Amino acid sequence: MELNQKIILITGASSGIGKDTAIAMAQRGARVILCARSEDKLQQVAATIQQKGGFALPVPLDVTQRAAVEDAVNTVLARFGRIDILVNNAGIGYFGTLVDMPLEAMEKVMAVNFWGVIHCTQAVLPAMIRQKSGQIINVASVAGKRGIPGLAIYCASKFALVGLTESLRAEVADHGIQVILICPTSTDTPFFENAGTDGKIPNKSRGLGMMSSKAVAEAIVEASIKGKREVVLSTSAKALLVMNTLFPGLVDWGMRKVLQRR
Repeated sequence: MELNQKIILITGASSGIGKDTAIAMAQRGARVILCARSEDKLQQVAATIQQKGGFALPVPLDVTQRAAVEDAVNTVLARFGRIDILVNNAGIGYFGTLVDMPLEAMEKVMAVNFWGVIHCTQAVLPAMIRQKSGQIINVASVAGKRGIPGLAIYCASKFALVGLTESLRAEVADHGIQVILICPTSTDTPFFENAGTDGKIPNKSRGLGMMSSKAVAEAIVEASIKGKREVVLSTSAKALLVMNTLFPGLVDWGMRKVLQRR
């Protein structure tokens, strides 16, 4: 798929992966719709894109609010007549063991990471089906392929997103719609600072080997252009998933050590 003049709606576009994906796609001629809760940050991203000659429309949006999502999508459709690509990127995390995890924190993570994707996807699908074309790009995580202690609810939300993506891909294939799964590893974004924590497990996991958000954004752009089915980022993450298939007990032992270090 060529991105030039495509109408692309990106959630979580105010920072990190969403911001850099919007910039990368706009540089290739796409008309990007920037969605996130912070209007000020969206305006800053839009200004950055516009200064480079690109098109960006900021649309403040909380993906957990279904009516607001439907209104936003209808506004975009009324103005542009179509939505070619939806990038479901909005996400939050929570660091803590399940035994101590507050119900409200778990509900909030699922509301953004899973139900937010449902709201946005169901809002754009009827238009894409009418168009007989489109892409839905779901940004999950390697944590949606292998559970990580201390991140139980985050992993649960991403495992759910992986399953949703695989099911949806089969459901809409005959309508000319591609569904792409992106699984980054730890990425240098504000995710860690913004994540909740029970106070026992720190929400700061920065360190050597983290991917840059620009690298993830470029992988998303490449996956979109080439119509890739699934992308798992980083050689170490791919190795982990292979190890988890072949030697799950050994990986469980390693994960316990990770929790102990935290």
